Amino acid sequence: MYEITAIKVSRQPPTLGAITDYYFQGRGGEPNQWVSKPNAVTYVANNPSTVYVSGAGATVFVEVVSGQPDYLRTQGDGTSSDNLLSLPIH
Repeated sequence: MYEITAIKVSRQPPTLGAITDYYFQGRGGEPNQWVSKPNAVTYVANNPSTVYVSGAGATVFVEVVSGQPDYLRTQGDGTSSDNLLSLPIH
């Protein structure tokens, strides 16, 4: 399993469309690594319920949204503290 713990963006203010890379932190012996948006989308699409974000005591899985291009978002849980855009930006 991976936890996304940081993001890189192409512009400020950050939007989901501006995210270029995600930091996948291995939680089961997997290597920690920066993953480009296209590769992250492919990974999550092929491995559902294996990538998540945590914040303020909540943990939510990441899902793929079909678009032009496809992108990632957290599953809705009524809080913004565990959204991708709440993560540290590098």
